[in-house]
Amino acid sequence: MRMYRQLMRITMCLGVAAALTAISIEAADYDEKAKVESCREGNLITLQFENIPEQPIYYIIENSAPIGTVTILSVEKRQSANGRVRVYARYELDNNDYLYLLRAGLTIGLRKQKERKERDYSEKKYTEIVRYRERIISHEDGREMVLVPRGKFLFGSNRGDRDESPEHLAELGDFYIDKYEVSNRDYGRYIRETGGPPPAGWTHGVLDEAAAELPVIVSFREAEGYARWARKRLPTEMEWEKAARGEGFAYVVKDRSRVEMDKNPLEYPWGNTFQRGFCNSMDFWEDSTIGKEIKERYTRGYLPVNLFEKEGASPYGVVNMAGNAPEWTADWYKPYNGSRHKDRRYGTQLKVLRGGSWMNIGSEQRATRRALGGLPNLYSDKIGGIRCVKLPTVLDRVSGLNQDNKND
Repeated sequence: MRMYRQLMRITMCLGVAAALTAISIEAADYDEKAKVESCREGNLITLQFENIPEQPIYYIIENSAPIGTVTILSVEKRQSANGRVRVYARYELDNNDYLYLLRAGLTIGLRKQKERKERDYSEKKYTEIVRYRERIISHEDGREMVLVPRGKFLFGSNRGDRDESPEHLAELGDFYIDKYEVSNRDYGRYIRETGGPPPAGWTHGVLDEAAAELPVIVSFREAEGYARWARKRLPTEMEWEKAARGEGFAYVVKDRSRVEMDKNPLEYPWGNTFQRGFCNSMDFWEDSTIGKEIKERYTRGYLPVNLFEKEGASPYGVVNMAGNAPEWTADWYKPYNGSRHKDRRYGTQLKVLRGGSWMNIGSEQRATRRALGGLPNLYSDKIGGIRCVKLPTVLDRVSGLNQDNKND
């Protein structure tokens, strides 16, 4: 029994020594230690530093390797009760599997950016800052597209129909979207070059010049065919919604130190209040006090795709994302992640259309509203317009170089 106790003591001592050795090894791999005070929505994190941070950005270190970054947003000037400096920051992880390391009460190791570069790279390097042009003309169909920059945004709504919830943060990369809906004239070029059939709305299959600038109305499969010809694709619901109403939030400093996410998602492309004179809707046609010049030139129905460009454009300058023609998206009608709403129509039969139409009232023009198409099938239900997207290419870049080690 006495021998067993001695062996246990030896084992415990060895374990403590090994742990201390591991800690000393890890400590050599980072410059600062910070205690996690809290994590909040939007990748916001409150940390406690022993001293005021020397740099605006640190690498988060685990097992001697960087797993993400911490960007300092603000520093509380007065020290907390334990003598530490409270810091408000935003974190980015290479993999969400590391989220467990950011639990309140845990301590994380941080490394300065400069030292990481000196350690990882023996020669001076240049970091390419990739930016894309805000406007391009698509080579294939000759149409203008606008850039929707990468980043997070609020998707969905808790104030609309049940299938629009839950509202949640989503993230997309850079993409381009057509500034205008595809017009009958645009679709005519596609027909001429491919020999495809004309849309059902053309009388005797011939384009009426008076309707040339109105949005073309087609089935989902026809819209899909046009997008392929243009070397583009139909937008996902997320892409369409971000292009229609922007990010919907901002980080703000409150009480001089506390950083919070300030949510302000738009209901409509122009704001949170429906404006009858900002889009082609039933309210627009019913109100005799607005749009007199337009109503003198056009009858009730679809209007040219470039009307309402100034007043009704989205934060990115996309036109007619409320009213005029409903627009096909690439997505099946399914519930959002985290939704508890049940609907027997969910599945892979119906596609989602966005943007309302000229036949809808104001509340039905909301950017988060989901309309459905595809009955009896995706070939014959000719009810939607077309707006395409595509990813940027090298030819769309406006690039610059930053010298990382210019002080070496």
